[in-house]
Amino acid sequence: MKKDFSFFLLLFFSYLFFVFNSIFAQKSGSLEGVVTENGQPVGGVNLVLENSSYGAVSQSNGKYSIRGIPEASYRLKISSVGFETQFHRVTIAAGKTLHMDFSLKQSAIVTGEIEVIGNKRQSQKDTRVSVIDLKAESARELPGAVQDVMRTLQSLPGVLSPSDFTSQLIIRGSGPDQNLIIMDDVEIYNPYRLYGVISMFNPEAVSDISLITGGFPSKYGDRLSAVLDVTNREGPNNVFLRGNINASIVDANLVLEGKNPFNIPGSWIINSRRTYYDLIIEPFVKKAGLVDENVTFPNFYDFQAKIAFGPFNGHKFLLNGIYSRDGVHIVSGKNRKTPDSVAVGNTTRNDLASFEWQYSSSKEFLNKFILSWYRNGGESEFDAKFLDPSLNRDKFKDALPDTLSNYLLGIGATNDFSFRKYAFDDKLTYLWGKNQLEAGMGADIMQNRLNFLFNISPELKAFINSNPSFNAIPSDLLDVRNYWRYRTYLQNNFHLGERIYLDPGIRLDYYDILKKFYLAPRIAFSLGIDELTTFRALWGVYYQSPGYEKLRDANILFDLRAQYAEKLKAEQATHYVLSLERWINEKWRMKLEGYYKDFKNLIVQKKVLGTSFFTEPVPGKDPHFSDAWTRPIALSKDSITQIPVNNSKGEAYGFEFLLEKKNTARSDRLSGWISYALAFANRYEQAVTIPFRFDQRHTVNVVLNFKANDWLSIGLRWQFGSGFPYTKPIGIKPRIVLLDTNLDGKPETPQIATRLSSSGKPEVIYDIDYGTDENHFNAYKPDYHRLDVRFTAYTNFWGLDWSFYLDVINVYNRSNVIQYSYYVTEQLTIDKRTTTMLPIIPTFGFSVKF
Repeated sequence: MKKDFSFFLLLFFSYLFFVFNSIFAQKSGSLEGVVTENGQPVGGVNLVLENSSYGAVSQSNGKYSIRGIPEASYRLKISSVGFETQFHRVTIAAGKTLHMDFSLKQSAIVTGEIEVIGNKRQSQKDTRVSVIDLKAESARELPGAVQDVMRTLQSLPGVLSPSDFTSQLIIRGSGPDQNLIIMDDVEIYNPYRLYGVISMFNPEAVSDISLITGGFPSKYGDRLSAVLDVTNREGPNNVFLRGNINASIVDANLVLEGKNPFNIPGSWIINSRRTYYDLIIEPFVKKAGLVDENVTFPNFYDFQAKIAFGPFNGHKFLLNGIYSRDGVHIVSGKNRKTPDSVAVGNTTRNDLASFEWQYSSSKEFLNKFILSWYRNGGESEFDAKFLDPSLNRDKFKDALPDTLSNYLLGIGATNDFSFRKYAFDDKLTYLWGKNQLEAGMGADIMQNRLNFLFNISPELKAFINSNPSFNAIPSDLLDVRNYWRYRTYLQNNFHLGERIYLDPGIRLDYYDILKKFYLAPRIAFSLGIDELTTFRALWGVYYQSPGYEKLRDANILFDLRAQYAEKLKAEQATHYVLSLERWINEKWRMKLEGYYKDFKNLIVQKKVLGTSFFTEPVPGKDPHFSDAWTRPIALSKDSITQIPVNNSKGEAYGFEFLLEKKNTARSDRLSGWISYALAFANRYEQAVTIPFRFDQRHTVNVVLNFKANDWLSIGLRWQFGSGFPYTKPIGIKPRIVLLDTNLDGKPETPQIATRLSSSGKPEVIYDIDYGTDENHFNAYKPDYHRLDVRFTAYTNFWGLDWSFYLDVINVYNRSNVIQYSYYVTEQLTIDKRTTTMLPIIPTFGFSVKF
């Protein structure tokens, strides 16, 4: 039935192709010319036909070309950083090419709105390595990315996704907690909604997306891996109101924007998103009896706003605000088909407010002063009983809940948390001659509160203790921590000669939680071999402090109370990066990059001397019964705690290749990229080598977008990745429980755990044996690959611009493995169940601009 439905959707869009092509085909013309400044060509200049989707960016020789423009009269806007914005009236005639040249004049650094339609090349003066600038349009139109900025980045070289279900980023052998995320000059440390499914960045409101996958400059700090710097756009300054609505079968997105009233220079933009899983999916699930009536499905909504005032004689002021809520309340229904039951209630808040003052006294000087407040908090309750993982779930599908108590393990937890950050930053940019100086300082007040309470059944504790070196029994944690972070940095881009640039920098951080200073030197180099070929190199030292605000991304609950935190050192990484970029022509770019990251003082859970138990089989006895095993003997063995220690190091190294085709004119039909990454990532603990949990050896991305005509575009994304590591079991062993034989309230006597079988006899409960640390991540999952396709049709009716899309995720329905769950069979052998990721999923949606 699903295949028939998907075929019908494709047939329907094919029909729309021919209908729209005949109805909305328009006569068109072209605009071309050269942009100069004092007779010299200027590249990277934006030329936009206002109130349309047509525009281009001038190339390094100053030439620009805009093709396929509908016959009409337009106002052309010409803008670039450092130059005065110009406006010209142009009239496009069908079948004609209008030639217009423009001469620019320099202006101050602070400029108004700049709308980027094309793609700018990275200047040879820019010494940053591993930098990727992405258009917001890509986040809106990339197949399978569900219009999410961070999922779009997962298609770039060096960037991985933990699974189909999360927008977190794994970059060059580092975890999500090691990525610095900035929005409008404010650090964001929990940028996710719906528990990681999508990010907080609204692609309809974003103007610039810059990802540095390694070797980031000195103005960024307190992270080991990468930087994602996102800037939300300002509203228009030529209309009082315009808007955009984007809706699909799962969410809706509204953007309203315009220029300020009362002739106040500047603009405003507000946007709001809401999912409606709770409105569409929830009624069907309730009707099927899978959940109880007092249930709300996951939902989230947010409001974001940005208001700009100015410029006023070199001054400009920006206000930013975000108000966001996630919520879920799920209770298992009596008619469920699985033996597990769960009750979950959760509310999460993400709020932000910031004020930014920009001042530019001349075209050489720019200063930014930013004040910000950020809060992430919430409350949750969790109570669950689930089938013992050592059992085969298929045998219990139709069992009555009242008969399952002997086979269920229980866990309950309540928690409330609040992470608050008050921050100020001052950032200076000064152009002196052909050199550029950047300096800054800032401070954060961190106010964190955690309260975790756990209720774990003895049976579950025994299960966890079966592999004490891999698992830690969570313990209650109540902590309130207030601490500061201070920072200052200085870097200068020196012009040493023709196409030769050196950018040394240094950063000083003080982490109050550690009571320690850290000095981080960095140096970058850029050599233009010729106008089209650039070699770049970087060496840098990076530090990351511990903090509760980072634990959600790390997915580990550390106890960071003062008695433990002040004994720690900041985690450290040293980056070495070499990069070679070559523009084959104005449309094609090739980039090769190699990197090595050396990690030191990585924070892991402390291992203490604990107790495990050893028993061995008695020859000739039936191992299903306890008399077939000797009495358990206590042995000393490492046991994991929640105490943090600097007891790990690591390395990540690899090679990345990118071949990209860019659209430099509206007549271009094909754009996209092909990338390949070869990567290695290991961790070392107590002389044991353990692959990083997201160590993916080979990664391939193919992203293509084809403009079939003026109203239809077809997008394709294919991803391939070799499998992530996992721990494969080495056998089975009897579960050992502790009994309170002397009734003093302290269980101390080890005994082999048993459970009454269907025959009424007590049979031994077996657990999966995953071995010791040397066996951790000893195998790899099957290769991952997935094809996503998106059809987008553009039209105009009722005087509005519309687009309709069909996005099909996992077109050929590949079953990609997310995990294996092992269980013990009745014959005392090991079998497994496979959990897979997203199946084929078609999604409808539309967008309208007004």
